[in-house]
Amino acid sequence: MTTTCTPAAGSPFTVGQKTVTCAVTDALQRADSCSFTVTVLTPPKLSTTSFLAFGDSITYGEDGQNSVAPTASLMSSRFHPSVQVPLSQRYPQELKQSLADRYRTQNPDVRNAGQPGEAAGDASTLRRFMALTATRQYSVVLIMEGTNDIFYGDASREPAALDGLRAMIRNAKGIGVRPYLATIPPTNPTACDPVCRGRDPWSLVSGFNDGIRSLAMSEGVPLVDVYQAFGGNLALIGPDGLHPAADGYAKIAETFFTAIRQTLEISSASGVRTLRLGTPPAS
Repeated sequence: MTTTCTPAAGSPFTVGQKTVTCAVTDALQRADSCSFTVTVLTPPKLSTTSFLAFGDSITYGEDGQNSVAPTASLMSSRFHPSVQVPLSQRYPQELKQSLADRYRTQNPDVRNAGQPGEAAGDASTLRRFMALTATRQYSVVLIMEGTNDIFYGDASREPAALDGLRAMIRNAKGIGVRPYLATIPPTNPTACDPVCRGRDPWSLVSGFNDGIRSLAMSEGVPLVDVYQAFGGNLALIGPDGLHPAADGYAKIAETFFTAIRQTLEISSASGVRTLRLGTPPAS
């Protein structure tokens, strides 16, 4: 049996569509042919590749394991001393790797600008945010703040936190940086370390996230619903009850990746592949 195709097997294909025709002849000299269309698409691309991940110790990548007994200084800083998970497990790094794996012709970068102990409602947080966006090094900023604001179970801090998030969003939009706003992860009341016991932050998380969702809608910015993505699975939270475990950080990265892909990926034309078989010869 002999088979010949035009273009020949192994030929390179450029972007676009090309028809391939093949003919076959068997040992009894019976012949047949078929043709099909090969469509080559351009690799997926992002419309922008420079990302800033802004947030608190969760963005920073605190491991949630190396807790110590609380002291007065620790109480004032809200969390125990900051010990990061390995670089590859921090959500900004995992997100960067996912972007690099999909957008191979580009070089997406995600800078980790997490600051342990930071609260969205603090004036110093907005100043830090504005200093980073003012560098004009980033075209997108990923904002996930607020866990520290509700850490003490004080609902009166929520309006200031939402105002702080709103100010960040407007600062970014005002200088041409695209903001994405994330809800905060759940907390685990059965595992919260001694620093937060009796302070009941978990009871405020759901309501605070509703405020974040409303803020994203009113400001017209993409919402990255991390809280919803966790689906109530507290196994994704580390042993201190506050910071995500490795799988939790991976879930955060995945949720940001999905939002970025849906909003910033430059779509290619849909591919078409057809196969038409010739009429078999009479035996």
